[in-house]
Amino acid sequence: MTTALKVFLFSLLCSLPAWDLAWRFLNDELGANPVEFLEHHTGDWTIYFLLLTLSITPIQKFFKPNWNRWLMPMHLVRRVLGLSAFGYALLHLATYLVFDMGLSLTDSVNDIIERPFILIGMVSLILLIPLAITSTASWQKRLKRHWQTLHKAIYTLTFLGILHYALLVKADLFQPLIYLSLFAILMLLRIRFDS
Repeated sequence: MTTALKVFLFSLLCSLPAWDLAWRFLNDELGANPVEFLEHHTGDWTIYFLLLTLSITPIQKFFKPNWNRWLMPMHLVRRVLGLSAFGYALLHLATYLVFDMGLSLTDSVNDIIERPFILIGMVSLILLIPLAITSTASWQKRLKRHWQTLHKAIYTLTFLGILHYALLVKADLFQPLIYLSLFAILMLLRIRFDS
């Protein structure tokens, strides 16, 4: 199986939650509050994929798997996971802008000002944009050593994404604390392997 086909199949696998949401949307199976359901699920999947992206280096260094034989090179796994996070973040934003704000720029700006957790989410998404744009091998060659510095923004934006979620739910912090714990473990592993 060619690497391109493996990347395509892995990308298809990563898109399954979006297809599930589309199916639920078309069949009116989003529950009593469909907008909230869509916002929470796309937000959750954004964080899942960010955490999965961050887990690749520790997995690679700790277990030293030779995934090139049966899956694909690790940098491609990381790239697909990162771009999936970006895709779900865009779906999350689109759900908010279309269904919550009715595409009203004025209402969106007022909402961002009144609710700081939305501003934090926007900052996280803005930090993710250059990472998605520069994820290709050609950008990596063009930016050289600056590419790695730029892509370290994933740590900040992942933390901001988790904070965005924690400030949204306020009282029920169980799930955000799980995300934060996983993030902290991944950061500790990263420090261990970098030292």
